[in-house]
Amino acid sequence: MPRQKAKPKNPSSKKDKQQSKASKDEWVGLSFRVSPEFSREFKVYAAKNDYKLVELLKEGFKALKKQR
Repeated sequence: MPRQKAKPKNPSSKKDKQQSKASKDEWVGLSFRVSPEFSREFKVYAAKNDYKLVELLKEGFKALKKQR
């Protein structure tokens, strides 16, 4: 007989709880994978232009939103 997946006991998900607890002063993880070439280019650009990686990501996203 095939196994059935267990259903969660609580209908609210872990993600919902994390989002409700997070405020502007708290940090949450953002996880995705990129190619080694992109990673190196991003880090080198940040270092040469005196950016922290998160600052560069935020500025790039801000510029993209403004452009569109």
